[in-house]
Amino acid sequence: MARSTALLLLLAGCAAAPGHSPSAVGPRPEVPVATVLPAGALLLACLAAGTPDEPSWRAAEVWWREALRQSVRFDVLEPGTELPGACRVELAIDPAKRALAATARLPDGAQRVLAGGSFAGTTLAAAIDRLAWATRLALGEEAAPPVPVGAAVSADERAVLAAHDALLLLRDGGVESARRALQQARARDGGSPHVLDAVAAVALLRGDPAQAERTAPQALGFTARLSPPVQHRLARTLLLARASLHPDRADRHDRELLALGEAGRRERPHDPQPALTAAIARNFLGEFAAARPLLEAAAARLPNQAVPAYHLGWACLATGDARGAAAWFEAAALRLPAPWVAIPRAIALHRAGDDDGLAALLARLPAEDDAAPGTMVHDLRRMQAAHALLRGRTDEAAVHALADLRWLCAHPTALDLRAGELAEQGEVLVRLGRGAELPPMLAALQAQQPGTAVADACAYLQGLVQVAARAERAEPLEAQLARGGESAFALRLQAFAHERRGELGDLLVALGRAAQLSDSPLTKALLARALAQSGRTAEAAALRGTLRAELDAIHLRRRPQHPLLGPELAYAYLLE
Repeated sequence: MARSTALLLLLAGCAAAPGHSPSAVGPRPEVPVATVLPAGALLLACLAAGTPDEPSWRAAEVWWREALRQSVRFDVLEPGTELPGACRVELAIDPAKRALAATARLPDGAQRVLAGGSFAGTTLAAAIDRLAWATRLALGEEAAPPVPVGAAVSADERAVLAAHDALLLLRDGGVESARRALQQARARDGGSPHVLDAVAAVALLRGDPAQAERTAPQALGFTARLSPPVQHRLARTLLLARASLHPDRADRHDRELLALGEAGRRERPHDPQPALTAAIARNFLGEFAAARPLLEAAAARLPNQAVPAYHLGWACLATGDARGAAAWFEAAALRLPAPWVAIPRAIALHRAGDDDGLAALLARLPAEDDAAPGTMVHDLRRMQAAHALLRGRTDEAAVHALADLRWLCAHPTALDLRAGELAEQGEVLVRLGRGAELPPMLAALQAQQPGTAVADACAYLQGLVQVAARAERAEPLEAQLARGGESAFALRLQAFAHERRGELGDLLVALGRAAQLSDSPLTKALLARALAQSGRTAEAAALRGTLRAELDAIHLRRRPQHPLLGPELAYAYLLE
């Protein structure tokens, strides 16, 4: 059994798929070779001009394309994709005579009749299986018996068309509309791997890896209905879902994904999907330079898909091509949900030095409405505050940061997950001289959430406001935060008082201990500044260099800490 097939079946917990005997689609067709196309030739599978626009024939076009796509010699284009040099392989249907014919229109304008057949006494899908097999033979491929498309896609025309419509909707960015169309397709044929492949992929796009992890193994379990292209895509989706759901095992799953992609490239060298799989895996493993050429080829070959453009954007960004990254993220944004693209697109514009373009982007992205998840609203406002700080516009930064804190106060579910951001964003406001506006909202929050991480963040900010006003330690609040031991909040509050009083030695001790308890970039930046003030310039420079490298690093399995993503990150990046 081929390595990629063995891997995906093992992942899904399935038995090995039984071989498909020639009897599934009849004996090998005896057809003369009409014209030999080179390995890797592009085929555009379509209906002949004049075919009636009726459901049966529209379904026939899907069956025709998916039957030809089982080729290991040729590369069959997706619907609506026309690339230079492609050979049109047209399916002609004569309903009156119940006859089929396949014709090749070569790039040089020549036309070749490849094969013919009949669907009298059989199903149209079965007749297309035999015609597609004969067509591949006529084009010079030593084609093995195919998986019947009535099984691999569906024998139900309405299920076929609903799934086809869903894929077209996805191409245009209609993720929710595609999901609804797939619900209809699944209701008609819940065992179709073609349909379930799309269901799982849409679940990933919608940020629901748990559904993708449930759906993909079910589809992989229908071994008698799996065609090689769908089998590969399902395995990819399964591994991506598992890596997302189990971060502690993500590296292992990413390496399995790379193994799947490389094995698929050997088995199906002209199918763009295995190369895309390998490229995605290399991006997740941080091997951006190796991923980039694969992604450039995938983006050119799959111009109507968002995922190659999205991952190429990351590869460009990580290899220093910020302008190229911005262009690819903009292309991906036409087809992907906004939360996928907003952050990398903003980072790319910032790194490209397009501050005006970035400001316009942040202003026009969805604000607070049904299309924007709450955390996205929060992220956008934090980026606006950070961008203003990075441009030296501190008053504007404070306005955005305060607006975001007010929004957080009104959304306790989001706030529960962002207590650390509340504390550090509030600290930046205190350091910008806007701390007097915090106490009313802090008091309300403490009353709503006593004894929680949010209450600790509020106590910390109240202490900072007190110290800023009096330049004296807020020892009762330090003790409350320490709870009889040490905590980063307590030490940071103590350090702020030492900073205001010019007690540099004590400041260094407090910040050094806080840095051992917290990975906060702001803590590290404050410590680096204190080290520089004490004359330990080499240590300060090393710490600052490490911090900036961490803030600039790109790793797709971790939430980025780019200085654009929050005012405390921007403040830390700028602090000297």
